[in-house]
Amino acid sequence: MTWSFTTSHIGHDGVGNLTLEICHHRADYGNRFGGVFWLGTPPLSDGTPELDVCCPLCMADRGLTVSGVWGGPARLTCVCGHSWTPRLPALSPEDLLHKLVRLALTSNPGPGMPLWRMRTDHDATPPTPLQQAVHPLVADASRALNRREWQFSDRECSVASDLLTQAGCRTYWSPEALEALTEQKRTDEDHLKWVHENLQALEEHGRTTRGRLGQFLSDCTAALRPATLLTVDDLEPGKTWSGMPPVLEDAQGALGSVHVVLTAGATGDVDY
Repeated sequence: MTWSFTTSHIGHDGVGNLTLEICHHRADYGNRFGGVFWLGTPPLSDGTPELDVCCPLCMADRGLTVSGVWGGPARLTCVCGHSWTPRLPALSPEDLLHKLVRLALTSNPGPGMPLWRMRTDHDATPPTPLQQAVHPLVADASRALNRREWQFSDRECSVASDLLTQAGCRTYWSPEALEALTEQKRTDEDHLKWVHENLQALEEHGRTTRGRLGQFLSDCTAALRPATLLTVDDLEPGKTWSGMPPVLEDAQGALGSVHVVLTAGATGDVDY
């Protein structure tokens, strides 16, 4: 996914912290603010001098366009036409792109920069490779359970219960628990930690569980192996139903389908 947006000002403190301002006209922003869209990050901490990011050719520090592919270096283009890869202290060009995109999407005041205005390929539908990878395993297991070709033993029920409990899956949610869940503020880092912990649990139980369930868990772990390598920097922003980055929503959806099989097998409720 390629990102591109024009800034009003980019500042830094020389140790990896950035400030960002964006100001441009939007025909669909309404007349209340004169059709001007503005956002800015909080200033640097007191006493920290702010250094301008400027064009090395003409020294302009306004109207710089940020562009780049997620995971690659940021490119800045000046109004004079000069384009370069900035080298800021304590900040790699790849991290610079990550930070600027996230600042542009989350900064206040203002409603945040719309995704479709920042993405040059905004019509592309994010793929779901993890859900696709685990789908044949889940489909085969679901078919076997539904036809009563596979019924969980007591040991398999115990393993499934342990995995579902660790994942936070409950058969019954009290109104109080549901209210607490909806009010809970979980960051992308929290969701990523949940994915890693549950993948580790699948792997450990797959090694110690005999029979069909052990093989199912091992096969699912192998299919979802790429998710174990995900880091925060891999969480490219995108428009999803949950609001999470697409790769994170894909990983949670893939694990969720595995949990559906475990729930069906452990409860015997396989008519779905």
